[in-house]
Amino acid sequence: MSLEELNSRYNIFTRLVNIKKRDKGRLSNLKFSIKDIIDIKGVPTTAGSRILNDYIPDTNAYVVEKILEEGGEIIGKTNTHEFAMGATNTSSIFGPAKNPYDIERISGGSSGGAAVSVALGLVDVGVGTDTGGSVRIPAALCGVIGFKPSIGLIPTDGIIPFSWSIDTVGFIVKDMQTLNRVLEVTLTDKTVLVSQIRRRPRVGLFLFGDDEVSRALKPVVDTLNNYFDIKEIHNEILEKYSGDIRRKIVLPEAYSYHRKWFKERKDDYFPDVRRLLENGSKILGYEYVDALRSRHVLIREYMKIFSDVDVLISPTTKVVAPKISEVIGNELTFREKLVSNTEIFNVTGAPSISIPVAQLNGLPVGLMVSGELYQDGTVLDIAKRILDIVGFISK
Repeated sequence: MSLEELNSRYNIFTRLVNIKKRDKGRLSNLKFSIKDIIDIKGVPTTAGSRILNDYIPDTNAYVVEKILEEGGEIIGKTNTHEFAMGATNTSSIFGPAKNPYDIERISGGSSGGAAVSVALGLVDVGVGTDTGGSVRIPAALCGVIGFKPSIGLIPTDGIIPFSWSIDTVGFIVKDMQTLNRVLEVTLTDKTVLVSQIRRRPRVGLFLFGDDEVSRALKPVVDTLNNYFDIKEIHNEILEKYSGDIRRKIVLPEAYSYHRKWFKERKDDYFPDVRRLLENGSKILGYEYVDALRSRHVLIREYMKIFSDVDVLISPTTKVVAPKISEVIGNELTFREKLVSNTEIFNVTGAPSISIPVAQLNGLPVGLMVSGELYQDGTVLDIAKRILDIVGFISK
């Protein structure tokens, strides 16, 4: 199939382009897709929304400029859940991005098009954003690697915000070597990539339960027991409060950005995004401030864990990709199912990566490796070790 035919079938790209600034550089010979909330000079940014029907940026986002400076080639902007405010990628003016394993199923979101572009081999790197799991969730559902660095390591200049406090640029790839090449260029602090882990790392088993994905990952965990010292980790504070605190931060911040449009063009938003913005408008100032303060408590609780382990492993999601027909009209219900594991590592700002290590009923399952803040290298090192042990499970 041609690129155009694949795009028509899977709803991957919002616009195809061919942009390359130079032939030589650390990212030469790599093709990139860019999530359509990230600005490329002279190319419309739509955010998958009716709201932005005439926005053409006159500068590149920081991450785009870095890619082009180092010889990367950009071939398109990718489909996203409207304003990156969903985990299913079904609310987009371009239609749902479709799963490469089964076009009747969702890609996951909000960086769905980015994950599909990588899974189908159209690009080497999909550039996305992750505020509640928006890189790791589609990576898990589409059978590729999705990495969210520690917060603040990549400037978000030139990116339409969901949450100024929590938004993080992330990358979707098929191999760790490519990911490391991109991080060496885009991270403002390369020292976080240093890894100093013991020969037999200590791994915490976190957020495993009775869900179908946890059961599918049990054989993987059994195998890893031969290579790592594994112990179960539970933290009631993180598990009980992270979701509520994250929502009380991100939703009022989202409403703050959208409030003018929302007052004038409320009905132009997709219903699920409109509901989230309405919820954000109702969160009171003291609730927002309390959530910001509580976030520091969560971070302290999170950091305590790493006196006993080097990383945590968790199911990326509790479900495999559901059918599009089941999701449309029920986006918020599926959103909660999809972000319940990933969002903890957003509110704490921690580095977190999803790797494809298993399948369930022919659909990919992601294992998430997460670590101490600004110990990104340790997370990447152990993720690579796991892939070397169990293999990259791909289509």
